[in-house]
Parts: sequence; structure tokens; C-alpha cells
Amino acid sequence: MAAVPDYCTGWFEGSWASCCAAHDLAYADPAIGRLSADWALAQCVAATSGGPVMAAIMFGGVVLFGWWFRWRAQKRRPPKA
Repeated sequence: MAAVPDYCTGWFEGSWASCCAAHDLAYADPAIGRLSADWALAQCVAATSGGPVMAAIMFGGVVLFGWWFRWRAQKRRPPKA
């Protein structure tokens, strides 16, 4: 059976899974700044049923701890030909 990504690694699942998926893709793209990706996640979570409080908590979490995941995501990218 194939592994199913959770997107919101280190966080419980909620209606914001699509926000987390977009955030993961943004982290893997070196052309997108980390703070821009983190802010977009917060805006998306606030627009879903997560609301502004959950958005603020998640934003704080990714700002403090997201560097590891961004480094790992960029390390896994295949080299450009």
C-alpha cells in the first residue's frame, strides 16, 4: 500500500489540508520565499474553518520550526539539468 501524505506534518488534520498541501509545494520551490509561503498558509487557514486563531498558531509554528521542513524539501528536489 502506498504511503498517504498528511501534508500537515506535526499537526493534527483539519479542513485546512489543502492549505498544508499548497504550503508543502511552496516550501519545495526555492523561488518562493519561506515567509511568503508561511503567510499564504496562514491566510488559507483563516479562510477555511480554521479561523484566525488557528491561522495565527499555525503561522507561529511554521515560522519557528518550518526551516527544517523547507531545508528537507529543497534537498529532495532533483538537480536541474
